Amino acid sequence: MAHFRTSAVSPATAAEAFDFMANFQNLADWDPGVSTSYRLDDGEIGIGSTFHVDSVIGPKTIPLVYEVVEYDAPRRIVLQASTGDFTSYDVLDVDEHEGGVVITYDATLTLHGYRRIFDPLLAAAFQIIGRRAAAGLTHAAAHLQPVVIEEQK
Repeated sequence: MAHFRTSAVSPATAAEAFDFMANFQNLADWDPGVSTSYRLDDGEIGIGSTFHVDSVIGPKTIPLVYEVVEYDAPRRIVLQASTGDFTSYDVLDVDEHEGGVVITYDATLTLHGYRRIFDPLLAAAFQIIGRRAAAGLTHAAAHLQPVVIEEQK
């Protein structure tokens, strides 16, 4: 099992930070290990919402479908994607902090079957991938701006 956890401080409100993070189609905006991310369904984001994510590992692109399995706005969202090779379990928490929030991203990658023998290699590689995502998250969190909603006339 590979695991990476990081936190970033944002001047945004809990609702603003949560809305940005919970909308997993924003993942490609802050995680350099993701080339594409988009929503697969419509409506409010909640349990059962799905997102397509193209994860890039070396020269290989791995298409994943993440599903929201836990949703507690504006504090916590949990998404999971599974393939025949592995399961990715991603937890995003938003906690109020002096003058803003702390966003915590906790990712676990579990190999299936005989692939588990590669856990030590995956764990080491996941730290490198995680550090890149952490840098992107830190940058995105620091630059989150209040959401401007245009009034309809």
